[in-house]
Formats: sequence, C-alpha cells, structure tokens
Amino acid sequence: MSKPYVLIIDDDIDYLALLAEGLEDNFNVRCANNLSKAEDLLKENIEFDIALVDENIGDEKGSDWIKQQHDNPSQTTKSFVLYSGLATEEAILKGLACGADDFLAKPISLLALNNKLKKLIVYQEKIHNFEDELKSKDNVINISMAQASKYGSCMQLTSKLNQCFSIEQIRDNVFSYFYSMKLHGCIAFYPLNEKPTFFSAQKGYCSPVEIEVMELLKVKSRLYRFGPRTIFNHSSVSILILNLEDGTIDTDIFIDALASVIECIGARMEFIAYKNSLVNVQVQIQQAVITTKKMVEISKVHQQEVMNDIVQNIGTSFHVLDMTMEQEDYLMNLVHNALKKNSQDDVNFLEITSLLDGALHSVDQLKALNNEQAIIEDAIDDEDELF
Repeated sequence: MSKPYVLIIDDDIDYLALLAEGLEDNFNVRCANNLSKAEDLLKENIEFDIALVDENIGDEKGSDWIKQQHDNPSQTTKSFVLYSGLATEEAILKGLACGADDFLAKPISLLALNNKLKKLIVYQEKIHNFEDELKSKDNVINISMAQASKYGSCMQLTSKLNQCFSIEQIRDNVFSYFYSMKLHGCIAFYPLNEKPTFFSAQKGYCSPVEIEVMELLKVKSRLYRFGPRTIFNHSSVSILILNLEDGTIDTDIFIDALASVIECIGARMEFIAYKNSLVNVQVQIQQAVITTKKMVEISKVHQQEVMNDIVQNIGTSFHVLDMTMEQEDYLMNLVHNALKKNSQDDVNFLEITSLLDGALHSVDQLKALNNEQAIIEDAIDDEDELF
C-alpha cells in the first residue's frame, strides 16, 4: 500500500526540514516555505491526504489559506491540520472556523505528530466508507422510488381501465402508460362476434408482420417471452411489448405489472360486451313496444269503424224492413251484445296500453342511467393523475 501524501507549509526552513524528516518514514512529504510555492505544488496534480499548515507564514495566515482551499471547488486535499506557537483559545477556535480537522501547538513531538496524522488517515477512511454507504443507500432509495413510481403508474392505469366503456378508451389509456414508461408495443382486441382490431403505440396501426405475430402467439400462454419481446394474452385482448430486455429490474416490474393489466383489460372487455348486449336488448324492446302500441291503436280504430258500420246498417234496417217483434228483439240483442263486447275490448286495450307505457318508461330510465354513466366517465377523464 502506497504511503499517504503530506504537504507541509512553514516559512521557517529549519523547522520545515525537521518536520519533513520526522514524517518521511510513514508519509510521502512535500514542503513549501510560502503559500505561492504551496499553490505550485497543488497544480502538480498530487492529491494530498493532509496539508500541515503553520498559522504564521510571513505576513499571511495559514487559517485564511485553509479557508480559501475549502471555498475552492476544484481543490483535492482531503484534510488540513493547523499548528501555531500559541495554543490559545482564540487560536484553537480559528482552526475550527477555517475548516481544519485538527489543531496542534508548538513545539510538536514528532512521535505524537506521526500518530495524529495516522489517526487522521483512519478518520479519512471512515469518512470515505461512510460516503460510500450513503451513496449505496441513496442508490437503493432511488431504485425503490423508481420501482414504486412504476407500480404506482400501473395502479393508476388499472384504475383508469375500470372506467373505460369502449375499446378506444382502453387503447388510449394503455398507450399513455406506454409513452410514460418508454415502452414500445402493440395491442390487439378480439371482441366477441366481431373482427379483431390491432393498434401500435408508435405508428397508430400495426404492420402486417406485427399483426401476423400477434395472431400467431395469441394461443400461447398468458405470458410468453421471446428475446426482448413479450406478449401478454387474454381471450379477448393481447399486448405485445417489443423492448423488455432480460435481466433488468425494470423488466421484472413491467412483467408483473402488465400481467395484472392484461387481466384487468380482459375483464373490462367482457363488461363492455355485456353492456353493449344490454343496450341492444334495450333498443329491441323499445322498437317492439312502439310497434305494438301502433298496432293496438290501429286495431282499436278498426274495431270502432266496424261497430259504426253495424250500428248504421242496423239503424237503416229498422226503416226499410217490415220486421216482426221477434226480429226487432233479435236485432236489439245483437246490437246490445256487440256494444257490450266493444266495451270489454276497450278495457283490454287500455290495460295493454298501460303495460306498454310502463315498458317504455323502464327503457327511458335505463337510457338515463347510461347517460349519467357517460357524464361520470367524462368527469373521471378530467381528474388529476394519482401519481
């Protein structure tokens, strides 16, 4: 192990030589009898472990020079020791104020000086190890924060997906996640009884080879990796990521996150299919009810026309026919029964109409709920992001 470098600055040349001789067995020593020469030595790109500086160097102060060194961002000297012929309280406090790591009073014992400087080297090693430990902890914290941010973004994506009511909304939210995470990829939707659709986060639409790959691999397991590419499969959706390199922490995070996301999208696709089916049934019911109401109205009008014809014809018959009493009674009973039947049909028509009106009211309520849900979706889209 190489010996530590020590710079001694003292305008007393004899004392300077004495200190250098006393330290040379344990240290690489350089000497300067003024601050100008000391600056020249520092320019030689020697990284001094310790600068041993006299307080009084001609008309200049060693404490002022030490402070200047601390204020210089390019200086590389690790520790400073100030010594003086006066061990007064003021001198010691000045050593502290200028940034010295130790203060010595003359006369200095060479044995004690060697021991002090050796302890200072050990102190420097402790400081260095502590700084390395802090850097290591900072690195761990930074990695943990980055991981937490990625998991947080995934949670936010899942929350947004649960508010999607169309394939386009799902696609846009997934691609926004891709952009923020610097992921390159595609998504394929396989809706029930409809043609599949394919989208690329970078180009908008997938190339023929991307479509062919996704169709080929959609029958693979839920997670299938090949080189830096990974496909996540569900019966109704697939996500193909093109830039997940092996052996990185980020890759592991994204695999865990997207394995959950694909299940969330699949469940949302099933919900959308169910909701669309309800909407279709709603439209069919509404059309059937409206058509039935029209048919009831037409039947009622037609019945009234028939009854009017009967009454008119019977009334005419009373005037042109020479009827017996039995014939008149028969005809009167016929009219009476016909009117009675017409009265009952009116009641039936009213009941059917009431039921149809109730069905239409239920359809209108379902429409209102759908409209309220659409308003909620728009409000959610405008909310601030969680992370």
